[in-house]
Amino acid sequence: MAFGACVRVVRRRTGRFVVARGLVLATAMLVGCAGAYAPSAGAATLSGSSSGTHELSGDTVPEVHHLGPTSFTTPGPFGVGETTLKLPTDGAPVEVWYPATKASVLGKSVATYDVSEWLPPSLAKLIPAGFSVTYPSGGVEGVAVADGRYPLVVFSRGYAGFRDQSTFLTSFLASWGFVVAAPDHYSRDLTEVLGGPTAATAKTTDVQDLEATIALMSHENTTAGSPFHGHIDTKKVGAVGHSAGGVAVEALAAADPKVATFIGLAGATVGLPGDATHGADSVVPHQPGLLMSGTADTVVPTAGMITAYGKMHAPKRLILIKGAGHLVFADICEIGSGQGGLLAIANVLKVPIPASLKPLATDGCNPPDLPPTEGWPAVRQAVTAQLRHVFGFDSSAAGLTGLVGAFPNVVSADESES
Repeated sequence: MAFGACVRVVRRRTGRFVVARGLVLATAMLVGCAGAYAPSAGAATLSGSSSGTHELSGDTVPEVHHLGPTSFTTPGPFGVGETTLKLPTDGAPVEVWYPATKASVLGKSVATYDVSEWLPPSLAKLIPAGFSVTYPSGGVEGVAVADGRYPLVVFSRGYAGFRDQSTFLTSFLASWGFVVAAPDHYSRDLTEVLGGPTAATAKTTDVQDLEATIALMSHENTTAGSPFHGHIDTKKVGAVGHSAGGVAVEALAAADPKVATFIGLAGATVGLPGDATHGADSVVPHQPGLLMSGTADTVVPTAGMITAYGKMHAPKRLILIKGAGHLVFADICEIGSGQGGLLAIANVLKVPIPASLKPLATDGCNPPDLPPTEGWPAVRQAVTAQLRHVFGFDSSAAGLTGLVGAFPNVVSADESES
């Protein structure tokens, strides 16, 4: 492997890449040489399925003239901007994707993150000098928020994940007129998982991290001089999470009535094996909820998600992705897929991967599981439609119905209760 040929000049971002020790190194070595296999980090383009916007209750809302089960499978009318903020509670970075004008992003480079900067010192010293480990994160830095006001969506990543892990979805939502904020959770980051010291002086819970993120974005909205001043509708808040993040957003909804809806992607609170018996994690929220599960998921099996759905209050919805694994809701399988994936590279580098953590890097990445990229359009459709419907942007639930027919090879079940 010729490391020197993989170096790129990229932006620098503070934070840490939170995966298992061996997996991080494998990712670091792999992503730097995987440009041909990663989502494009080139110039922003101007594709989209909505041609305009209108104002509704003070919010700027993309127009959809014929709402249906495929209305949100392509990007919306906005370009996507991106920036990194910090939580005042523990300094954890928060990645924010937001609507921008298409003219402001046209021809500009899509942002990337450098994995090598987030490695523990013991692993960072193994990276060759001058070697950049980069991966696209979906937005363009340094562009203004598009005129208007937009709902806030907080995103919680999975255990041993990282805040950028699902950019296929987080940046996509910004193109449809949402401000999306994803904090890192120091309580379950790489250093904490390995039993070492963290950057936080005191541990916070996932719900506290998400509440702090909402407070941060509310402060940005009311602060003169902030790029987000006047651009966030803090009365419309949604929460989306993957795996452990799915648990977090359901618990957040139970604790905070300001959260209008929660969406658990391969994760839920009440109903899964080992669920909590007290605290926010043991309470079923009354807000509308959507759960999604891959039927081949071995990390959080579908049977548990069906049980969790049964415990939820109506209105509720459950969508099953046919033959998909745990990582259909993340970008991880696409990192180095052309070279056999993360574990294959780790084997070449003779980096040991603990058996208990291997599923977090591979579940859903390999045949016969559904390739994640084939599941992404249905995931984008369902999440976007759920948010818009609950926020009142679409009075009809047509964006959430007929998914089995619209995605016959992807969606195996779509159940709901009003």
